[in-house]
Amino acid sequence: MHRIAAICSLLLAFAARGADPEIKFEKYKLPNGLTVILSEDHRLPQVAVDIWYHVGAANQTPGRSGFAHLFEHMMFSGSKHVQPSPWQVLESVGASGVNGTTDFDRTNYFEVVPSNQLAAALWIESDRMGYLLDTLDEQKLRTQRDVVSNEKRQSYENRPYGTAGLRVCDLLFPKPHPYYECVIGDIADVQAASVADIRQFFRTWYGPQNASLAVVGDFDPKVAKELVDKYFGPVPRAPDVKRPEPLQPSIGRMVKETLDDKLAEMPRLILVWKGVRQYSDEEPSGDVLADVLGAGRTSRLYKALVFERQLASGVSAGNASYGLGGWFQITVTAARGHTIEEMRPVVDQIIADLQQEGPTRAEVERAKRNIIANQLRSVERIGGFGGRADLLNHYETFLGDPGYLPHDIARYRAVTPRSAQDFGRKFLLPSEHIELDVIPAPKRTASAEGGKQ
Repeated sequence: MHRIAAICSLLLAFAARGADPEIKFEKYKLPNGLTVILSEDHRLPQVAVDIWYHVGAANQTPGRSGFAHLFEHMMFSGSKHVQPSPWQVLESVGASGVNGTTDFDRTNYFEVVPSNQLAAALWIESDRMGYLLDTLDEQKLRTQRDVVSNEKRQSYENRPYGTAGLRVCDLLFPKPHPYYECVIGDIADVQAASVADIRQFFRTWYGPQNASLAVVGDFDPKVAKELVDKYFGPVPRAPDVKRPEPLQPSIGRMVKETLDDKLAEMPRLILVWKGVRQYSDEEPSGDVLADVLGAGRTSRLYKALVFERQLASGVSAGNASYGLGGWFQITVTAARGHTIEEMRPVVDQIIADLQQEGPTRAEVERAKRNIIANQLRSVERIGGFGGRADLLNHYETFLGDPGYLPHDIARYRAVTPRSAQDFGRKFLLPSEHIELDVIPAPKRTASAEGGKQ
């Protein structure tokens, strides 16, 4: 499901009357290829600046996993005129929500500044785009390589069930697919990255022709255009790059693995099926089915496994869709004293029931309300991750249409019990999916480690 937002409670009232909200914007391009999206909102004296580069794990090659994420960190290490780092400079002018994220298909950077500091934010982003390589050296690269490696250890290797998520990527997208190793990448690949490698990555993917800039909030359009042209106009266009689009392979069989997890306290069952690419016709039905299965206390998995039988302590279901593929996942964590073997037949029966009879109309309508409400709530924020500026860039990057919000909402309104049932029948195949049993590893005693008893 897409990270969509809404403008405010007024828009919720529009939606209730059947008129889906639209975000007013102006879109144009600079001669160097940079796409610019301007959207005014004068309710607060703030401006969100949000820039997306169309590069992520999808643009990596074998032996270069994790490069897109590594480079996100490099973009915070300072550029020719912004020292020591953009974090400090932005905070000094009163910025909030300063951050960047990397996903499978894109990397974004964003901040919210007081209205009178729009020039500062645009200057900083343009300096990173145009002059990052002027200060990139081995010391900066060494520092960020270690930061990224430590992030993988903390977020995946030293977190309960963390390695299971990485294993899902590898099973769904085996080499040489670029989604292999997920977004975080392999530590060995990250540590092997040289200054020459990183410079080439920047020159290939970080040109203005591969980026879109969204400015949302309290600004004068004439002044904003002059500032954008002043700071971004001189940045030279980079050569266009052909984007490979490898197909997601079929799973082809039942894949069952058991993972020992030294940090897990309770067993966890993870079921994964091949899904669909984002903005495919079947994506909304998959999102609705996932909501029916595992979103909240009214979901079928929660009622059966947590509330009624008390076999599980938690359940979830999700329909992940990205540029080069997707997957449908169910996750069930056992309650204390219970096992995966007790939970599995209950999950299988719930899926079979949905395939045979479909969800009820009430379940589908509730799921659609949940999804659309989440779509609408986020746009109350002008900036930050998932805010309005981020949403405009999201639609521009993947669809070339920043104003796609009402069309996106309409896709979800059109989902029916039958289309959700058809998704389950087509994709949730018992003979072709991944099943990971995550088992708490036995705790080693002091005597087993050679210590005193």
